Amino acid sequence: MIPTVGKGPPLAQPLVHAIVVTWQGAQLLPSCLNALAAQTADCRLEIVVVDNASTDGTREMLARDFPGVVVLPLPSNLGYAEGNNLALRRALARGADFVALVNNDVELEPWWLLAMLQAADTHQAASLFCGTLLFRGEERVNSTGVWLDGFGRARDRDFGLPLAALGRHEGPVECITGGAALIRTSLLRLIGVFDPDYFAYYEDVELSLRAARAGALCWYVPEAVARHRFGASFGPGSPQQRALVGKGHLRTLALHAPAWKVATLVPLTAAYRAAIKAPLLLLRGRPQHALAEVSAALEGTASALRALPTRLLGFIPPGAEP
Repeated sequence: MIPTVGKGPPLAQPLVHAIVVTWQGAQLLPSCLNALAAQTADCRLEIVVVDNASTDGTREMLARDFPGVVVLPLPSNLGYAEGNNLALRRALARGADFVALVNNDVELEPWWLLAMLQAADTHQAASLFCGTLLFRGEERVNSTGVWLDGFGRARDRDFGLPLAALGRHEGPVECITGGAALIRTSLLRLIGVFDPDYFAYYEDVELSLRAARAGALCWYVPEAVARHRFGASFGPGSPQQRALVGKGHLRTLALHAPAWKVATLVPLTAAYRAAIKAPLLLLRGRPQHALAEVSAALEGTASALRALPTRLLGFIPPGAEP
């Protein structure tokens, strides 16, 4: 799946800031950063780690083993969206042409950035790019981009599909997955960075939908392969993940779904989580997951209500300005 260099003039050396947001990720970071350092693309690459107040020796490890990496330490855990925003604004101020967003539990294949930059050079109407994300240690697909179902829920395309059965071709996709993505900074200067109301989950979906409103395409690049330790940050299906996903779903609905769908789905989804899912989880002896459903309903409804002025006045949320 290594891409061949396309016809036409060679790419100029773009400035790419690769951003890795981490929290308690000292065991994950070395493989992630080594894979970034091994990229074969002809570009000026700066690797930036945003540390969300880790207490597991992350900063000491970075200073000792990765002295060439820029570290932006935070005094508290601001989450994925705001952690990225700090580095995104820094990239914009320093004149970066692209930003690469890479989760700390993701390892890029050496040609990942080369494939992304070639696609960006070829498809000028596209501004957000994602590739083939595989489960680490398996020849099985985690994501080839994100689509939204009829209820506005984000779904990974081709989730669980054997790689040998994957027949996706390069082309548009509804939303990128932020686990491993490349974004033009020219887009961020136009539409802003991540909405800070998100802590984690759905912020990449919201940015993709905001980009679509500005006429920008999300683009799938099959040759850009990366491998993901799925659920390493919060744990798949954990109470915290459940609460954050539920909140992000309702806010994204409020910002981007048709008005009739917002008026219908936001209250019904919140009621379903609090009045049906939470009691069922309690009956199954899972009180923490039940509390997470209540939190998703309450926090999600509050976040959806906060989104309405943004929707009425414009689609750059407060605090997301470039």
